[in-house]
Amino acid sequence: MHKTIKNIPTFWVTNISNRNVSLADLAINIKAFTTINLLDSKHHYYTLDQLMKSSQSGSLFKKRDKIVIRKLAPQVLKNEIGIKVDTILPSREKSVLEIKEEHYEELNVADSEKDLIEYAKENADIVQLDEVPLKAVK
Repeated sequence: MHKTIKNIPTFWVTNISNRNVSLADLAINIKAFTTINLLDSKHHYYTLDQLMKSSQSGSLFKKRDKIVIRKLAPQVLKNEIGIKVDTILPSREKSVLEIKEEHYEELNVADSEKDLIEYAKENADIVQLDEVPLKAVK
């Protein structure tokens, strides 16, 4: 039995095995790898006498290889993530990637009718090659 900062008596017990352990004289099951305060009046209704008898000759004594009586309460670790408010967040307007626009004159097809006819005449031989079987070209 130990007292906390508020002078409330505590009786911390830890299950160090990977199995749930049943304490028959206290009528409680302690889950694997958990720590509980048996003198916590919100959850348990044990007296200090019951717990001391169990630790001396009862189920706490018999299962001392699985259940350990703690001297100190477990430390609660706070998992705080630091958030900096003054950080600069990139906007969606700007990108890290730089996009280059390449201009190829071969791909320029003019809109006027004269230019389209000239383009068709220049590329007519390419169209004829597409129609000829490959064996004939060799």
